[in-house]
Amino acid sequence: PKPTSPTLTALGSGKLRVTWAVPSAAPPVEATQAQLTDVGTGKKWLIDLTGALVSSGRTSFAPSRTEVNIHGVQDCVEYAAEICCRNAEGFGEYSMSSDSVANIDAKGQIGGMQLVIHEGASTDVPVMVPQGDGKMKVRWTLPEEAKQTIVKLRRVGNQNWYLCTGGAIAAPASETLATGLEEGIEYEAMVSFFINNRWCCESAISKPACIGELKLPAIPPQPKEPRLYVMDVSQGIMRVRWQYFTCVPPLLGALVRFRAVGARKWLFAHPSSGALIDVSPEKEPELIPYPQSDVNVRGLPLGIRFEACVAFRNKLGTGPFSKESDIGHIGMLAARLLKCTYCFQDFDLQTAEYTRALENFWCPLCRIRHLDPFNAIVEQSGILRHHMFMRPTVSFNLDLPELKAWRKEEQSIFARCIKVNSDITAQVWPTKLIVVINGVEVFRIDPPEEGHVRRDVPKDISAGLRPGMNSVTVTIEDEHPSSYAFAIVRTQPKTAEQIAEDTTACEEEDALARVRMLLKDTWGIKENGHAEDPNAFHGDASAVDTTDATADATADAMAVEAPKEVAEEAPKVTENGTAIIEDDDEEVTCVLSNKLKLRCPLSFERVDIPVRGETCMHLQCFGLAAYLEANLKMRALNNRWTCPVCSNVLKPHDLVVDKFVQKVLAETAADVEEVIIEKDGSYRIVEEEEADTTVKEKAKDTEKVAGEGDEKMTADGQDGLKRKGTEDGIEVPLSKRQRRRQKILEARGELPHHEEAPRDGTAGKA
Repeated sequence: PKPTSPTLTALGSGKLRVTWAVPSAAPPVEATQAQLTDVGTGKKWLIDLTGALVSSGRTSFAPSRTEVNIHGVQDCVEYAAEICCRNAEGFGEYSMSSDSVANIDAKGQIGGMQLVIHEGASTDVPVMVPQGDGKMKVRWTLPEEAKQTIVKLRRVGNQNWYLCTGGAIAAPASETLATGLEEGIEYEAMVSFFINNRWCCESAISKPACIGELKLPAIPPQPKEPRLYVMDVSQGIMRVRWQYFTCVPPLLGALVRFRAVGARKWLFAHPSSGALIDVSPEKEPELIPYPQSDVNVRGLPLGIRFEACVAFRNKLGTGPFSKESDIGHIGMLAARLLKCTYCFQDFDLQTAEYTRALENFWCPLCRIRHLDPFNAIVEQSGILRHHMFMRPTVSFNLDLPELKAWRKEEQSIFARCIKVNSDITAQVWPTKLIVVINGVEVFRIDPPEEGHVRRDVPKDISAGLRPGMNSVTVTIEDEHPSSYAFAIVRTQPKTAEQIAEDTTACEEEDALARVRMLLKDTWGIKENGHAEDPNAFHGDASAVDTTDATADATADAMAVEAPKEVAEEAPKVTENGTAIIEDDDEEVTCVLSNKLKLRCPLSFERVDIPVRGETCMHLQCFGLAAYLEANLKMRALNNRWTCPVCSNVLKPHDLVVDKFVQKVLAETAADVEEVIIEKDGSYRIVEEEEADTTVKEKAKDTEKVAGEGDEKMTADGQDGLKRKGTEDGIEVPLSKRQRRRQKILEARGELPHHEEAPRDGTAGKA
C-alpha cells in the first residue's frame, strides 16, 4: 500500500532528518527509498545510505530502518520529503509530501528581522508544487471564515479552466493534489472560497509551474511506433493504434501511412473510411484529428505482411514519422516462390522484390556461395545462418561447438550480404550496418563520404566469436531493408591452383562447332553474302594449309565487280575475311575476326591453358593461371571476375578449357602469335600468309612499273600507298596496312583512279 507522509525535521546548519513508518504489506516490505524536493524549484534528489543527496546509487534502506539524517542542504531553502516502499512485486507509489521545512541562517537575517517560513501560500495567490508522475500539489491560505474551497487549473495559454478534484474542498483543507497532468507543460491555478453562504471573488492566478523539464515550442518529435491489430479476417480489416504525447503548441492530429512490407511506396489512411490513398508529394494528406488515436484500414488481402508508421502535426508543422510497426498480417502467410536457375530449388522471397528476368534468377543462397571463390564455403553446412531482412534489427543465437577445430583447419567465419533484386553476384552492404556479437561491436559499415565510392567486401568475424553459444545482433539503416540478404558462413581458403583443377573442358569437336557458329557471318560477307555450303567441310581440322588454293579462291571472289551502289554500302573485307569500315582512311575491325591470337591479353605471353567464358562470343582465349592470379591480387572484390576480352562476368565455374585452341597451341611453334581460321576448320599461320602475299605483290608491282611508267607513279600514290625510295634507289616494302588496302582496291578496280594526293604531298617515282 501507499505509505503515509514522512516527517521532515530541521536540524540546523544544512542538516535535515526524515522519519517514516513502514506499512504492512503482503509480500512484506523489503526496502524503503526516500527523496527530497526543493519546493521552490521542484528539483528532486534521492537520499543514499549516508544521507547524501544523489541522483542514483545505493538509495534503498533496510525495512528495519525508519529514519535518515540528511546533510549538504542549503539554508533558508524550503524542502519536502516523500518515501516509497519495495517488496517482491516491485516499488510502490511515493507517499504524499511531508510538511515543508527550511533551516534558518541567523547570519543571513536582514535588519534584525526574523525570517518566517510558513506552510501554504499567501492569502491572495495559490502556490503550485510539482510532484512528478503527472501530479501537481496546489496550496493556499484558508481564511478563518471559509467553509469550502474551489481550485481551478489550466495550461498556460488556454482559455478554459478545469475544476480540480471535481468539486469543492471542505475546510480545513488548504492543499490538494492535481493528477493526470502532462510533463513539460506549464500550468497555472486560482482559488475561490465559500464565505458567509456565498462564493467570493476568485484569487489572482498563480505563478506557472511545470512537471519535469519545460518543453519549448517546436514541431512534434518522432513518436513511438504504432501497433497493428486484426479486426475482421473476412473483410480484411486491420486497426492501427498509436499514443499521443504532450507538445507545444498542442497537437492537431496524426498522419498514418501504411504499406506491404518490402514495398517502396507508402499509402496514407483516410481518417473516416480507412481507405488507402496514394498522395503525391505536392499534396498534403488528410489529417486524422486529435484526439482520435486509431484508424481501421479496410480491404487488405490475406497472407501479406503489412507495416505502418505515424507522424504528428501541430501549428508549427508535421514532425518526423515513427519507426515501422511490428509486422501484421491477416490469415496465413502466402509464400512467394521463385525457382533458382542454378540449384533448381524453390526460394521464398518473403518481403523482397525481384524485377529482373526470371531466367537469370539465382537464389540468395547460391549467390552467397559463389561470392568469393578464393574463400569457398565449406559444404554441406557452410552457411551457418542466413536472414532476409524485414526489420531494421535482427537478433539470434549462433551455436559453434566446433569452432576450435575449424580454426586448426584454417577455416574462417565471414559475414556476407547481397542485394536480392539483382542478377549479379556481388557483395553489397546496406547504407549503414552494425554487427554486435556477445555485447561487443565486431564491425560496422558507415555510409560513404560525399563524392566517394565505398568498397564493399565480406567481413571476417572469426575473432569476435567464441566456442559455444554466441548472441548476434545486426542493425541496419537503409531506405529498403528488405532488399538485402545477410549470411554468416564458414569458409576454407583456396589457391589459384586448386581452383584451376576444378575447371571443366570443352571438347575439340564442340569447340570447333562453336567457332563455325561465331564466324558464320564473317565468312558470309567474304563470299558476297552467299550462305556457306554445309557440305563444304571435308578436311582435317588440325591440318595446317600451306597451299595457295584458298587464297586464289578468295582473290577470284573479290575480283567480281559489284554494282557501284552496292559497293558503296556493303562492308569491305580483307583478304583474311575480317569485315572493315572505312572513315577518312581509318579502319575499324569487327570483333568477329577469323584471326585467333595465341598470346594472353593479361600476361602478354603465349597462353598456357586456354580458357574462355562458356557464354562468351569471341575466339580469343586467355591463360587460366594468369586470370586466376590477376583476380587474386585484386583488392576490390566486386571488380573481380570479368572477362579480359568482352568484360562479361566470369566466375571460375563459368570458365571452360577450349580443346580446339589447346590443339592449335600444341601444333604451332612457340614464336607463332596469330593464326587464321579457315571455313573448313583448318588454320594458317599469319607469317606464312604474309610471305606469300609479299612475293605476289612484288611481281605485280614490277609488271605495272614496266608497262605503265609515269601513269603507275600516279596510281601508286593513290590513297597513300606510295612506295618511298632510299638514296640508293632501293624501294622500301609496303607496310602491312598498305598491302591490305592495296589488295582491296585492286579487287574493286579502284586503284587506277586518282582520288586524292599522296599523304606527304609528293609524287611517287618510278
